[in-house]
Amino acid sequence: MSSPTTRATAIASMLSTALGVPLDDDEPEAVRIEANDSGLRISAPVPAALSEAVRLDVLAFLMQTADRFGHSVQHSGTSVIWAEIETVDAGGGAP
Repeated sequence: MSSPTTRATAIASMLSTALGVPLDDDEPEAVRIEANDSGLRISAPVPAALSEAVRLDVLAFLMQTADRFGHSVQHSGTSVIWAEIETVDAGGGAP
């Protein structure tokens, strides 16, 4: 299995391509990779006009690659798709 960093990079690249958003940290609407105590979280804004085919492709990829994923919709109507990769298992070591 690939390392957590490799998996997170693959997810970020796929989201950037599929959603048409940059990987540039300086852009406010960019794909983000953030580290926390237990893993890596990748998030990206979802365009309002995303086709159903692209949405299904993204979900299929995340089901195969991420440890967890979801789609958060804000009251304003904007939404973010996110995925998490574990870097620490329940016992405190590397997965």
